[in-house]
Amino acid sequence: MSSIGPAEHRRLAIDANNSTWEFLDRDPDTLSTLDSEEMMRRAYAAAYHWSRAENATVINEIRASWLIAKGWIHQSRGDLALPISIRCIDMCLENNIADFDLAYVYEVKARSLACLGDIDGAREAKMFALGVEVADEEDRKLVQADLAKGPWFGLI
Repeated sequence: MSSIGPAEHRRLAIDANNSTWEFLDRDPDTLSTLDSEEMMRRAYAAAYHWSRAENATVINEIRASWLIAKGWIHQSRGDLALPISIRCIDMCLENNIADFDLAYVYEVKARSLACLGDIDGAREAKMFALGVEVADEEDRKLVQADLAKGPWFGLI
């Protein structure tokens, strides 16, 4: 039995999530093998802690899984990211989650497909992501800006 309580798991989940971005914000070509491993340890740690955190919801699970898929894409591992993205989409649909989160899970699916060379599938998923209605103006701008930047692995 863990001696860490749900409040501490929440704090650790947030820390692991935020620290993963130290690597995701860097150009993938600048990451060493050790950097890539550390990025994934942090992403998986975030998911682990979110699964035990106080007041965690399915949205936390989706976002934690999305972060893992994003890490795999950052390493050009669409083969590992795609099944995670599909699971995230399924969780969104099963739980009536749309808006910001649905746009981002389709974004990660699109990047996974592009990474795997499925340009038509990637284009379709990206267009779906762009078409998701995001209610908050700032969130909508963030989604659009993120979808405008790479890597897109040859998808124009």
